[in-house]
Amino acid sequence: MTLRFLRAIASVVAAATGLILSYGVVYAMEGMTTRVPTSPLHELGISTLWMLPLTILFCFGLEDFGAVTRRPWVFWAGAMLALVLLYYFERNTSSGTLTKIGMPVLATTAGLFPHVIRRVHFVFIIFSIAFGLAGLVLFYFAASSYLSGSSFSSKGIGFLVLTFGASSLIAGVLSVAFLRRRHAELA
Repeated sequence: MTLRFLRAIASVVAAATGLILSYGVVYAMEGMTTRVPTSPLHELGISTLWMLPLTILFCFGLEDFGAVTRRPWVFWAGAMLALVLLYYFERNTSSGTLTKIGMPVLATTAGLFPHVIRRVHFVFIIFSIAFGLAGLVLFYFAASSYLSGSSFSSKGIGFLVLTFGASSLIAGVLSVAFLRRRHAELA
């Protein structure tokens, strides 16, 4: 249970910091004077696919919290929190109305699929391991830029990037450890 609780914390922190960093990029690009014309459905699809990995990781952490506490409402309350966070961040973008309304619902619903449909539960593990690898790559580039004399634009961005990398790496490592432990129990 301790392993699952730590993985839940790492997954939720990684997803939350990733969400903040993702919307930071969106907000930074809002000042651009040129916007590529897209159809509303194309914008909705791209936005949903952009947020989907983070909502899957967030829901994975919430599922672990629900399993540790043995209360299913923890998972569903957390899913509502993910939906509210997406709506909160999306309201300040210049996205179209369809994207502002539809993307949070679609991304959160798709993030819930591995919980609802147990046959695709492995998607949670795959995304957790993928985020762990992303954290490893992030640390490689952060270390190489630090050693070359570069730094982050601000201490806050540096903190968010390193928190995202550390929590992603921890979530990935704990998922692999959980899989190995489960495989040993079955054998």
